[in-house]
Amino acid sequence: MKPILIGPQGFVETQGESIYFESYGEGETILLCHGKGGNHAIWFNQVPILAQHYRVVTWDQRGFGRSSNLNNGASPQKAAEDIQALLDHLKIEKAHLVGQSMGGWAVMGSTLSYPERTASLIFADTLAGISTPEIAAEYEARRSARYAKPAPTHLSMDGHAILQNQSAEQNMTRAFLYNQIGRSNGLPPADAGELLLNTRFDQDAIRAIKVPTLFIVGEKDDIFPPAMIRQAAELIPHAKVVEIPEADHSPYFETPDQWNAAVMAFLADLA
Repeated sequence: MKPILIGPQGFVETQGESIYFESYGEGETILLCHGKGGNHAIWFNQVPILAQHYRVVTWDQRGFGRSSNLNNGASPQKAAEDIQALLDHLKIEKAHLVGQSMGGWAVMGSTLSYPERTASLIFADTLAGISTPEIAAEYEARRSARYAKPAPTHLSMDGHAILQNQSAEQNMTRAFLYNQIGRSNGLPPADAGELLLNTRFDQDAIRAIKVPTLFIVGEKDDIFPPAMIRQAAELIPHAKVVEIPEADHSPYFETPDQWNAAVMAFLADLA
């Protein structure tokens, strides 16, 4: 593995907020957008691999990691605008956009508003604001079932939402690391989940997406299961779906080798 070029790092000042970012490698740009349980640091399994071939930019959404949320305006729409501010700051004309869970809403909003700046889309375990009556009904049923369960009081090897079928030691250490990264967040919106549910993008606009699109989903994801993701993918012309065996909601963290390989293969086909 060759040494990785360290690029610009710091803050973008936009709309009264400070948005933190890091940049590594060189070449075409891949922008990684984290989910509700993470921040820029959650991509530690991806940056060293992807930056061997691409310029990789990670960042913190408002209220997460080192980014501010002083105006309490964090939302999927603001995240999409922050992506544009970040691309402008780094003088990046076009990027491959990757959105994990909550991050899917950010990259979808960015693409629909600024399609000329998206080279490709990778949606990782996310509906990204895609909804149909069938998808909405299935999601609500699953959501109600999850909330009916009592909150865990112990860190267990089989009770963490992002882990599945790992050995006991791997589960415990991975779950602990995931939680530690999440606890380093600042003041994310308390209603982040509701903001996502209430952000549903226009189906005609989604059907008009022209860039290559990949959906990655864990086989055992109980939040956005593969069947639901395949329904969402049907709305985007020629979208591909890759299912990661034995993984749950965060294959990029649980099974990074398989996740990275899927991303690299997809991008290689675009060259």
